[in-house]
Amino acid sequence: MSATILSGIDARTARIPLLVEQIKKLSRTPTLAIIQVGDRSDSTAYIRAKKTFAQKIGVHINHIHFPVDVSQDKVVRTIGECNTTDGIAGIIVQLPLPEHIDRTVVIEAIAPEKDVDGLTQTNYRKLLNGEASAILPATARGVRELCTHYLIPLKGKKVAVVGRSLLVGTPIAILCKQSGADVIVCHSKTVDLAHETSKADVVIVAVGKPNLITAEHVKVGAIVIDVGISKLDDGTIHGDVDYPAVREVASAITPVPGGVGPMTVLGLFENVVDASVRQVST
Repeated sequence: MSATILSGIDARTARIPLLVEQIKKLSRTPTLAIIQVGDRSDSTAYIRAKKTFAQKIGVHINHIHFPVDVSQDKVVRTIGECNTTDGIAGIIVQLPLPEHIDRTVVIEAIAPEKDVDGLTQTNYRKLLNGEASAILPATARGVRELCTHYLIPLKGKKVAVVGRSLLVGTPIAILCKQSGADVIVCHSKTVDLAHETSKADVVIVAVGKPNLITAEHVKVGAIVIDVGISKLDDGTIHGDVDYPAVREVASAITPVPGGVGPMTVLGLFENVVDASVRQVST
């Protein structure tokens, strides 16, 4: 068996025309404010990818770039200004932040209706409660959209989510449960990871540990979605899955790069469009 490749690039490309049409129907072009602190090369690369996609679909970007020693108060004040600027539909803070800045304080400064990364406690509570107005974390939304594009039903399936971070693993597990899946969340304290994941119809892994998931972790014919991403010493990008080995066992698998990453960017901009629609209509 050689698995079907679940290309996030192809899935995202298929969604672009719909996003473009939605944006054209808006009374004003939405703007996404991206707040960056410092000059981490990975953060700069992620922002570059967002700018490129924004240009493709017609969203404006306001990139606010602070030096690494900027004060927390300055960042919070800037977020406050963005909250009250009508033309800005969404605000994201590029993570991670320097140690002298409290991530929680900064994130919670974002108005929930403009929190297009879905990271504020307000949006997290709405997600837990299944409220339609919840802004979903971009990666979780991207995984859901990937499953939709490739006609992967989750209802009634056994899904193993490996990783329970509030940013990725937990929101993905919540969405899977809300889709009717039987979900088990595995983590560093799980006694026998392979025993748990090998029973699943769908394995979604988001840990950041290269080759964590091997062929023995996956039952024949399962679907594997690799959210993890790590940069190895040789400069190559690697996921959490032993891709060559697992590809021979699974029925479908995401590559890294080119799988969930592009869908995360798509999820972010779908959130921007949704936020813009809500703000214009209120």
